[in-house]
Amino acid sequence: MPGRRHPAELSNDIVREIWQKYVFLVGLSGTTTTIRKTIGPIRSHPQTRAFLLDVMREVVAVGRAHGVALPEDYAQVRLQLADDVSPGMTSSMHHDLQRGNRLEVRWLAGGVVELGKAKGVPTPLNRAIADILALHAEGGSHD
Repeated sequence: MPGRRHPAELSNDIVREIWQKYVFLVGLSGTTTTIRKTIGPIRSHPQTRAFLLDVMREVVAVGRAHGVALPEDYAQVRLQLADDVSPGMTSSMHHDLQRGNRLEVRWLAGGVVELGKAKGVPTPLNRAIADILALHAEGGSHD
């Protein structure tokens, strides 16, 4: 029927959908920005690959502690996404760091830290990312 509108499809669990994206975004942004490389070298090197996975594991643990229906091994699922994207992929936060712009670290790694504290979930790697990037969070040069 011309002009007929179809109702928008809504996820049964929009919070879970957001957290699924947040897991990858926090991992991608935190690693590419602190390591200052694209995803290709990060996922290819055993030590930085493990770092990426563990950063995402912290996000999953925090989400689960807040009642989000993420499988316990969901970080491994998101690591597969990291393997499937272009090796030249990086994050907007990495670009922002390079340009001297404000960083979203407060809402990404910093958000994981705050949400983890609220539930007693340790987030040492996300805390390290937030701490490493603290002097750059507001943008500009901090030499």
